[in-house]
Amino acid sequence: VDYDLSNVLFITTANVYYSIPLPLLDRMEIIEMRSYLDFEKVEIAKRHIIPKELTEHGVQDMNVTFPDKVILKVISEYTREAGVRSLERELSSIIRKVTREIVETPASKAKKAFAIKEEMVEKYLGVPKYKTKLADVKEKSKIGSVVGLAWTSMGGDILNVDVTIMNGPNKFILTGKLGDIMKESAQAGLSYIKSNAAKFGIPPTFFKEKEIHIHLPEGAIPKDGPSAGITMIMAMLSAITKSPVRPDVAMTGEITLRGNVLPIGGLNEKLLAAVRSGIKTVLIPAENEKDLVEIQKEILDQLEIVLVDNVEDGVKHVFTGKRIKFTK
Repeated sequence: VDYDLSNVLFITTANVYYSIPLPLLDRMEIIEMRSYLDFEKVEIAKRHIIPKELTEHGVQDMNVTFPDKVILKVISEYTREAGVRSLERELSSIIRKVTREIVETPASKAKKAFAIKEEMVEKYLGVPKYKTKLADVKEKSKIGSVVGLAWTSMGGDILNVDVTIMNGPNKFILTGKLGDIMKESAQAGLSYIKSNAAKFGIPPTFFKEKEIHIHLPEGAIPKDGPSAGITMIMAMLSAITKSPVRPDVAMTGEITLRGNVLPIGGLNEKLLAAVRSGIKTVLIPAENEKDLVEIQKEILDQLEIVLVDNVEDGVKHVFTGKRIKFTK
């Protein structure tokens, strides 16, 4: 049956758009929606989710209250998402069990108010499903281990990159379930270091009988994308030159064979992940400076943002000592 679609507007949604076929993507107008911040999720829960769920369960007049700390605990330990769908599900589960307790309590022992406490969350929802990854900011400087920032469809996260150097045949090993783009980024980083070995004070024969192993922990989780390029370069430089790295610094940026740092996406989520993890200083590509105007003040106030055009700009902010010296 013929149907006139000339006045129909199609709206589609997706968590990531790089998997959308290019011919289809070319016919779309892309509108990116950033992830909710924790304090925004708390307000959404208080103003919309909790009142709706209390009404649906028939306990809107029972004075059931959720302090902010309880909502934050549910957000950080029981959900891992950019939106609030799972948060609504978990809060609904708590309210459902509270409703049962209210119904089963004899009228003589009924409470006039029912406040949910932090210790009660595990009673209702069980063992926490997630644990926020914290950077070892209090730990002494480490060698060959650098913190990167990653973006996923569930929001931002920190990404540890560990590098070790061993005697053996000239070999480059990559582990941690890395995608092709990330593997190519690591190879490009190694090529940049080799071509600039003299600049970093690395002997020209260093790579002849050395195995270089890059590993990204949480090996069961697939990882891909070019934005870990600068992180892998810094981790390799640290391991090769035995230079300690500041533990409170994280970074993100794609790199070229000339050592230039290219812009990345998901900046809002990555900076939020840095704040959650206790990071104090973040290196981002200089070309991403324009995106900072869209970042919430609550995030920027807790971070020192360093803009870098190339790898050399970032070295002085990453390494604690003066072990790496550039020579012209």
